[in-house]
Amino acid sequence: MHAVGGGDLGAPGVRSFPENPDFEGDPAAVGKDRRPLRKIFEGLASAKIPVSLVVLLGTTNATGPGGRTLAEYAEEIRARLISEPGLCGARFDPDAVVVVRIDAPTTRGTSETLSRWFTSRHPQDILISCGSGAFALSAGALCAALEARRPARIVSIDSSHQPYALERPRDMEVHLEAWLLRHRFWDALAEVDPGNRLRWDLLAARQAGDTAPATALRERSTSYLASGLTSGQIGKFTELWPTAQAALFERSGRGEPADYGLMRAWFSNRLRKVFEQEQGKLSAMTRGEIGRLVTALGNRGDGEGNLAGKIRATGHAVTSDLDCACVQMIKDASLVELYTAASTHSAKPLPGPLPPTLLRAADRWEKDDQGVKLVAGAGRTGWPVLGSGDVLGLMAVGLGREGRDAEDRQAVRAVLGELRGRRGLLLRRGAVRLRLLASEETAERAHRLAGWAVAGGDADVRVVEGVRGGLEPIRDAVVAALAAEAEPTGKTGSGSLRDVDEVVLVLGPGPPMTNYGMIAAGVEWSLTAACPLRMTELFRVADGQSEVRGGQPVLARLGADRMLAKLASSAVRRLDLRTAHRLIERGSGRLRGALPWVAELEDGFLGAGGEIRVERERLAVARRRLLLVAEVRRDHPVPAAYLAVEALRPAFFTWKSWKVLCDATPALRELGKLANESVQGHALDRQGRWNSHRGAGNPVDVSSLLRQAVQQLGGPDKGDDELIVRHKSVIDALEVIYRETG
Repeated sequence: MHAVGGGDLGAPGVRSFPENPDFEGDPAAVGKDRRPLRKIFEGLASAKIPVSLVVLLGTTNATGPGGRTLAEYAEEIRARLISEPGLCGARFDPDAVVVVRIDAPTTRGTSETLSRWFTSRHPQDILISCGSGAFALSAGALCAALEARRPARIVSIDSSHQPYALERPRDMEVHLEAWLLRHRFWDALAEVDPGNRLRWDLLAARQAGDTAPATALRERSTSYLASGLTSGQIGKFTELWPTAQAALFERSGRGEPADYGLMRAWFSNRLRKVFEQEQGKLSAMTRGEIGRLVTALGNRGDGEGNLAGKIRATGHAVTSDLDCACVQMIKDASLVELYTAASTHSAKPLPGPLPPTLLRAADRWEKDDQGVKLVAGAGRTGWPVLGSGDVLGLMAVGLGREGRDAEDRQAVRAVLGELRGRRGLLLRRGAVRLRLLASEETAERAHRLAGWAVAGGDADVRVVEGVRGGLEPIRDAVVAALAAEAEPTGKTGSGSLRDVDEVVLVLGPGPPMTNYGMIAAGVEWSLTAACPLRMTELFRVADGQSEVRGGQPVLARLGADRMLAKLASSAVRRLDLRTAHRLIERGSGRLRGALPWVAELEDGFLGAGGEIRVERERLAVARRRLLLVAEVRRDHPVPAAYLAVEALRPAFFTWKSWKVLCDATPALRELGKLANESVQGHALDRQGRWNSHRGAGNPVDVSSLLRQAVQQLGGPDKGDDELIVRHKSVIDALEVIYRETG
């Protein structure tokens, strides 16, 4: 696959092409004067790589005299290649040379065109040239090959005897552990790292809001000593408030703060604590208003509800003591909005930063988090619980042209604007970090660009020098430079590039092979950082302006798909279906094809079922949901009672019909009590209810209760395992993608 450009016409590097192009050129010419196709054919022949089909990519925008297009020139080149004398030392049969017209000369446009072209073709090996013609067409051909799941290699016109394969990075299993660690799939880590199972099991139970395992371990055994844990560490995992905070912040880190009742419970208890600490310095009016709100939250408004409205009313009424944390908390509009969404039992996370009050609380909690120490004791360094908020951009720097300083400045602003836009979608506002990749020839220009970028701005812009050679040396040099910066600490504020929340590649301005080396480095680093990778393009538009376009995750086919498929499978296994949805969205088209399966499963498990009106059918749906929870609970530490209740009300059964159902179904009534007493329910809502939390001393067999409820609802009956079957089929499909991408 070869993008036709000026070099093929005998006019390399010029903006207007000759009226009578010289396609053949001098066979004895060297360097830029030697035709790209001659270099390619000779290099492949010397490497004994046969070519069965030549695909010429030609753009349809007018670039030549008389409005001629590169697609038209490509047709002329094809005619020469299939003629008797051939062209550039090669001759092909008529059906062995094809011209593909590219209407949109962009990476995305080329990829979409060639993806359609690939649907009826299945080549065993694809060679994609670079170094001549628009780089966007070369990169688009690579993206199309990846989407079509075809093997592709990069051929530099100056070293065509040595094609480069953009292979998946090494040590994929090590990367998988890192992704499980970053996304806090603790019990999945126990499966791949059984030597530290006790640590991962404790963290998994804490994430589920369950203090019973730690309590039992502390009271009945000293086996934890062999794992290097102390009684004091185990004790922290028996405390309800730290456990609730861990569960909330870890789920918030996945973008699911309102999935359970944790947000409501945390808000009530946090406000009570800071109010008790500060009430002595509050004015009488503020103390009275917030005191009444704390009481209302503690007794759930005496059953009257509308607690979110009470919070808003108090926030409007309080006009003084604005420097106090309890006042700031009720005036944090985004936090109150999140509380309101959580109280509906059906809220879904939105992109963008979390409320400032929640972020500050998470940072305070993280400083003393025992989980950081447990992870370190396993020989690993974790990630900040809510991410760093940092975005890392990589861009290759070319030689540039005289008199283009103003355009260069605008291009840098466009790139930084794109990175800031990506940062705005993250859970917190971190740093914009841009690394400019430069060779010895372009280092001076790169430093000039970096100076413009940091002047008067908030961006961290640095130059990675000494970038030269082929794809692999460039990849290794860039990865080494990124790794040489600050070390991660497992907490917020390390400044480590390993902790970035997203990597963005900006294609366009630099040398083609540097761009491909940057792509390989970006794939490697995104796997190391366990974060999404996006590819964009920098375009020159009218009046010397520049724009950044794109952002597709197609490069996930080179590694991230495998990680995302495994994590999504782990999330589905635990019924973290929104987490699974978010993970799959970050993958390539192949992985995103699984989105409808997950959506169907989520609707079957949590949907309102408004179209089901016959009572017998509604009870059958309830049985299927309860049996699915029971099945999942056998193997995974999930808050089963709360999950079961949330799957049934208020979305499926109204509060009124739920009460009637519980009155007639003792097992459901007991599950409801357990759900209310859980950390996700109302264990933290009221003052003085700490001792009512059921712990290791009076364990309840939730699995037995779930099956009793199924029986009391008229089952099990034929078809009651429908959701279980669907659940397993989604897991199996994701595991197929995981194996495919290995």
